[in-house]
Amino acid sequence: MTYKAREFMNKILICVISFFNLCNLCFCNTGASFLSIGTSARAISMGSAYVGVANDVSAINYNPAGLAQIKESQIMGQHTEWISDIKHDFLAFTRPTLNGTMGLSVVYLSQGSIEGRDENRQRTGSFNAYDVATTVSYSRSMNNGVSLGTNVKIIQQKIDTESATGVAIDIGTQYDTTIKNLKLGLSFQNIGPKMTFIEEGYNLPMTATIGLGYTLKRAITFAFDVKRRVYDNKTEISFGTEITPISILALRVGYLKSVNPETIASISNFKGIGGGLGLNIKRFSTDYAFVPYGDLGNTHRISLLIKF
Repeated sequence: MTYKAREFMNKILICVISFFNLCNLCFCNTGASFLSIGTSARAISMGSAYVGVANDVSAINYNPAGLAQIKESQIMGQHTEWISDIKHDFLAFTRPTLNGTMGLSVVYLSQGSIEGRDENRQRTGSFNAYDVATTVSYSRSMNNGVSLGTNVKIIQQKIDTESATGVAIDIGTQYDTTIKNLKLGLSFQNIGPKMTFIEEGYNLPMTATIGLGYTLKRAITFAFDVKRRVYDNKTEISFGTEITPISILALRVGYLKSVNPETIASISNFKGIGGGLGLNIKRFSTDYAFVPYGDLGNTHRISLLIKF
C-alpha cells in the first residue's frame, strides 16, 4: 500500500469512527422507511451484508462506489411481495463511460387501496398511498484500488391528497486491500434535511455502514457488515455467504441481527435469517430471496439483471 493510499484510508476510518460516535447522540425516529427496504435479492439472501461486495447495478442502493466495477451496461428489475399485500418494486440502469459509471434508479412502494374512515369510524371511501424515490448515481475508480460513488435522490410520499417531498444524498467508497480478494466498503445513506408531512417534520432513515467482502478462489464469497441507523439509535450486524458450485448457479444464506435487544432486526429482514439462489446464463442473471417474517408471513423477492 502506498503512503497516499494509507493516508486516505486512515482519514476515512477516522471519519467513520467520529460519525458512529456522533450517532449515539441521536434518538429521533424517522420517516420514509421504505428507503430501508432491500432492493437486491442477492444482497437480501446474504443478510444484506453487501457494502463490501456490491459490484453490479444493485450497488446503487447499497454502496454506489461498487458501480465503478461494472464494465458493461446493466439493467435490473426486482419485484417484492411484501407483508400485508404491500408491493415493492425496483428498476435500475447503469452505463460505464470513460469518466466513470452513471446510474439511474427508481424505487416504488404501493400500499394499494386503503379504506378510509372518519372520526366516528364511518366509511369515507378508499384512497391510495405510495412512496417513490428516484436516484441519479455516479461512481469512479481512483488510484491505489479506491473507488468512490455518490447518489442524489428525490423522495416523494403520498397518502390520499397529502404528500411530502424531500432530497437526500448517499456517499460510498470501496477499497481493494493488500490482502488478495478482500474488499473494504463504507457507505453513508439518506443524508438530507427533514421531510415535512402535514406540517410535521421527520428525519430521513440515515445510515452509516462499514463492511468487508472476501472471495475465496472465485467460488465462495463471505460478507460482513455493521450498520448504524442514526436517528433510530440502532446498530445491526449482518453476515452472508455465497457459494458458486458451478458457473451458472449461486447458493446464498445470510443472517442479520440487531445489537439492541429491544428492537427487531430490521425493516428489511424481520427474523434475521435469509436465503436464496441465483442463476447466471450468459448475459442474464435471475436471483431469488426468501425471508421469513414470523407471524406476519414470508416475503419473496425476484430480480432479473441483463448485461448488454
